[in-house]
Amino acid sequence: MFFITYLLYIWFLIVQKNKNRLNNNLMYNLKKAGMRSKNSCKCSKKLLRALLLSAFFATPSQFALAQLNIALSNPQLGTVIKQIQSQSQYEFFYDDDLTDLPVPSINVKDASVEEVLNVALAGKGINYRIDENVVYLSKASASSVSTSSTKAAQQQTKTITGRIVDAKGEALIGVTVIEKGTTNGAITDFDGNYSLSVADGAILQYSYVGYQTIEMSVTDKTVIDITMKEDTEVLDEVVVTALGIKREKKMLGYAVQELKSDELNKTGDPSVTSALQGKVAGLQMNTSATGLGGSTKITIRGNSSLSDNNQPLWIVDGVPFSDNNTSDASFYGGVDRGGSAMDINPDDIESISVLKGPNAAALYGSRAGNGVILVTTKKGSKKDGFGIRYTGNFTWSSVAETLEQQERYGQGQINANGGASYTKETSGSWGPVLDGSPFEAWNGETYAYSKYGNKLKDYFDTGFSQNHNVSISNGTETSHFRASFGASDSKGVFPNEKLNRINIDLNAGTELNKWMSIDGKISLSRTKAEDRPEYGTYGAINQLMGIPHNVRLDDLKQYSTDDAVHVNWYGPSAEIRNPYYVLHQRHNSDERWRAFGYYSTKINFTDWLHLSAKYAFDYYRTRVQNTNAGDAYNNETVPSAITDDKMDRGEENFFESNAEFILMGDRQLTENFRLGFTLGSNFMYQKFESLSAGVGNMLTKGEWMFNAANLLRTAAETGKERAMNSVFGSVQMAWKEYLSLDLTARNDWSSTLPKQNNSFFYPSANLSFVFSDFMKSIDKPLPSWVTFAKLRLSAAQVGKDTEPYQLYNTYAYKFDNGILTPDKSNVKLNDNLKPEIATSYEAGLDMKFFDNRLGFDFTYYYSKTKNQIMKVPAAAPWSGGQWVNAGLISNQGVELMLYSTIVDTKDFTFDLNVNMAHNVSMVKELAPEANVNYMFFNGDGNFPIHVGARTGEKLGEIYATSLYKRDANGNIVVGADGMPMTVTDEAECVANPIGNIQPDLTMSVSPSFTYKGVTLSAMFDMKFGGDILSYSEMMSTSRGLAKRTENRGEADNYMMVFPGVTENGQPNTTKITASQYYGALQAEDFLYDASFIKLKELSLGYSFPSSMLKKTPLSSLNVSFVARNLFYLMKHTPGTSPEGGYDTTMFSQAIDYAALPYTRTFGLSVSLGF
Repeated sequence: MFFITYLLYIWFLIVQKNKNRLNNNLMYNLKKAGMRSKNSCKCSKKLLRALLLSAFFATPSQFALAQLNIALSNPQLGTVIKQIQSQSQYEFFYDDDLTDLPVPSINVKDASVEEVLNVALAGKGINYRIDENVVYLSKASASSVSTSSTKAAQQQTKTITGRIVDAKGEALIGVTVIEKGTTNGAITDFDGNYSLSVADGAILQYSYVGYQTIEMSVTDKTVIDITMKEDTEVLDEVVVTALGIKREKKMLGYAVQELKSDELNKTGDPSVTSALQGKVAGLQMNTSATGLGGSTKITIRGNSSLSDNNQPLWIVDGVPFSDNNTSDASFYGGVDRGGSAMDINPDDIESISVLKGPNAAALYGSRAGNGVILVTTKKGSKKDGFGIRYTGNFTWSSVAETLEQQERYGQGQINANGGASYTKETSGSWGPVLDGSPFEAWNGETYAYSKYGNKLKDYFDTGFSQNHNVSISNGTETSHFRASFGASDSKGVFPNEKLNRINIDLNAGTELNKWMSIDGKISLSRTKAEDRPEYGTYGAINQLMGIPHNVRLDDLKQYSTDDAVHVNWYGPSAEIRNPYYVLHQRHNSDERWRAFGYYSTKINFTDWLHLSAKYAFDYYRTRVQNTNAGDAYNNETVPSAITDDKMDRGEENFFESNAEFILMGDRQLTENFRLGFTLGSNFMYQKFESLSAGVGNMLTKGEWMFNAANLLRTAAETGKERAMNSVFGSVQMAWKEYLSLDLTARNDWSSTLPKQNNSFFYPSANLSFVFSDFMKSIDKPLPSWVTFAKLRLSAAQVGKDTEPYQLYNTYAYKFDNGILTPDKSNVKLNDNLKPEIATSYEAGLDMKFFDNRLGFDFTYYYSKTKNQIMKVPAAAPWSGGQWVNAGLISNQGVELMLYSTIVDTKDFTFDLNVNMAHNVSMVKELAPEANVNYMFFNGDGNFPIHVGARTGEKLGEIYATSLYKRDANGNIVVGADGMPMTVTDEAECVANPIGNIQPDLTMSVSPSFTYKGVTLSAMFDMKFGGDILSYSEMMSTSRGLAKRTENRGEADNYMMVFPGVTENGQPNTTKITASQYYGALQAEDFLYDASFIKLKELSLGYSFPSSMLKKTPLSSLNVSFVARNLFYLMKHTPGTSPEGGYDTTMFSQAIDYAALPYTRTFGLSVSLGF
């Protein structure tokens, strides 16, 4: 309630500031409209909007002469202007460089604005002109001041009119049009129109913030229309860095990549993580194909943690934002619920800055050791004024590609001595050729023995998603406000799957006076999902992968009869179930309510010294429910006979608060030297609570109530807290705007580490040298085709603490089928843990050529992380090992960003941007003192692989749990029975890894074409290198359905010979059945190169020019055709996704299993401005 009251108060201040201004603008535009048109009914859309706004803010208002009371001692001109604006209705237009101009002391009472300006501007060479409560300030040379009036009298004048638009044809409001050499000027109105009387032969100068200045000779023209182009050098000048501080990019000594909102989400993706994929060099994302809002593993510059703590820190408007993952997917079942970054509405985002590695993120401390994703949301601005905007998109998704399968053979078996025969008593697809002959099916019907459809496509629906966002914003010189509402509703391709999200975002800020300003934000969201796909063996997708081709999918929709609760084409059994019964049997839902925000106060001691205080919070509550109607594979005839039905409910509560105080200074000490500094402290507190309970054997089947169950299966409550206190500081020194040195330091005190080790200090330093500016300063400029050149160097150190309660072993209690039992971890904890320490070095070269038409940013980095918190073997009873500080990991790589404007004409533009990154994560050391030279990461032991690390090798090796036995020449050794022999010795399996999850190169290519108002843009996402196990194909192969089983020795009576040698070294000639042959294949046979090239995004849009919208209430209209994940141009996996994963662990990234088929999305996006 406090936040809402606070934000409404700021909105009230903005209204008070704007209501007179709006009435003034209304009167001004009525006058202009009357001059332009004789038909009063044909008013412009801007005039209509002004009328609406005037009615909205209607209060009695009249123009009156300002009576100003101002007392200032040696102020700057900007301060005088603010004083006038705070006491009057005047608006000012002037160049920003006049703001810091020193003016004489002023002490007046009941003075007019002219009297104040005459005192302030005396002897300053500044002219002013007042027109309709608008004051125009401009510099004037001595000659122009003395002769401008004479010239005007002597020379014949004429009126020049015109309209000024941007490259998209949108009107530019407030463009300054000046007759060069005079103070005669005009400002464009709401429609971009201007009118100015000038002398014959005059030169007009058009200038606007963020756009290139244009000069035009009048000659014999009376109408001059101008299209202004953005000044890319100016627009790229400022980026958001650590602590939300905006810095000139050219003065930074480390790599920061920023994405604006229009670059981030051209296709209307409802997920911010998915929208970010492929757009930042060095940022690798693996999005699980486990349904709507699935997990996304994000790493910046590679994995660096042996404890799998590799996710970056999210910061939204200065608020640390938890991206916790609640996936419980595993080999047998469970659901991937994705990360909580899904709560962010992409439409609210203004920009995202990715701070890569410790160098850029050092000021954020131990939580930022893996990099930082800084999200800045939209705010109201003076430039945009009052505005209402709607964006919406509608998309349809369908299955595009499925696991490749053979299409020749049906259900049946291969006899021991050869020959294939149909039988409904077997689940395999090792039967005869599907020849269309009549046969008796599993349900007693007789029909043709043929292939019926593609189960992996036919089972799924067409997904549909709609997203709607409405925002209202306003801004003045001193205040801003924005409120937005977003609603996203999605239906997945998986039957019954739904995901919807609602977002409400409010932010506002105002300058109370010249000494103090306040700012605040609150964001509310609700994300709800129903019937996410069940993962793993028991899930419907795995069941579909095993259905023989001769079984009709429609027949399975009748999953229950009068005689049986659960019927299937085979069984049913624990492993083989009817996929439609699974839909009925298992349901799940999860709902997360979230609130995060901040309020802050800033005190301006002087124009160069500021103190800010901020309180930020993030709270969410997640409720999860899973119900299971029972497996019903024990011949249950009625639902009441089922006793293994069950329900689980859980609730998680997370809260984090941050109190932060920062003293900032920035001052030009001499003409050439500028000094800035930051001193601050942060106090962080987190609390997490979890409560869960499970019941079983419901009294009334299908009635899911705790108090209607026969059995309390389980109940548990957990909680943890953590705190961190920090102090930090930085110094920024700049010499002549081409040499900059930044030094930072931070010290954290963590509650999760023992007292003797809980304090850790880390520094950073970075240097920027803009040698293109340096060469100009010594009158030896670089060649004219070199626009900009900069070298940068940086070094940093960051610590990482551990999770709470890793120091001391404690007992817990749990319910196990109604019995309360003590529970104790089998891992020995360590009360002497130290923080992990990451040290990073970085060097870079940034260059631009041909007036910014071509450029690149190149970065080389090297980092090492020591004191890795990892497990080593421990004596009994600690069978799970012991936590220690041991390992050393290094990360080394390069990043390259290329950007170019290949064609740039009046009507046509072709831009091409490329991101590339290469990273190698090496295991330098594990725990030699404990004789540990390899380790496995946490993962499900039911899969036939491990993912882990080995001393001296690349991090993320894939080890099979079983390998072929081979002779000295690498030949597979085959036993006397014709079957390959295997080895399962762990040491041998580790010594012979079958792959690695690390890619060699990640890359994206983004071309964009613009012709007048039409824009065509695309994004190709690429990965080269790395490996993935297709366990989906491995299971399908064992059932006789995978594409590779099409070669099954049909000509030889379905008998095959396994390639290899016998134990005595002779070539193997013993025949085995095709089903035995394929059943003997090992994990290494299903390992694929995970490289791919994918057309991830495509957008074709049209921005309607404002001239077409004049007779409508719209200020802007954009319509786009959008598409996502259209197709893979290159991949190696057998119809399945090469991206893998079912959660955010390194282990899951190596596995494709029972994932949703690859889908593509098409849709329409609309954006309206009022």
